[in-house]
Amino acid sequence: MKLKVMKTSKKHKPLLYIFFAIVAVVFLSVFVFTVSGIYAERDQKKAELQSLQHQIQIQEMKNAESESVYDDPEYLYKYANKIAREHDYVKSGERVFINSSGR
Repeated sequence: MKLKVMKTSKKHKPLLYIFFAIVAVVFLSVFVFTVSGIYAERDQKKAELQSLQHQIQIQEMKNAESESVYDDPEYLYKYANKIAREHDYVKSGERVFINSSGR
């Protein structure tokens, strides 16, 4: 038994192969460029997230400090007196003198 080598009558078109190779290279280039852009944007968003988390921690520390100050009854009493004086309230038993000279 002999093996026969069959020859095809079709001619291969090298320009078609070159075209498909160029299309594949362009497609892969666009794909790599897009993926690298996505990774760069992801890294930028991670850095932004870390920055925002740091700002949140700072704000939480400031809030805790403010809460400790406002929980102090003496501070609240002084603050209430200050606001009352700014709005021209008087304490009971206090005399009010009105300056009619306009100075």
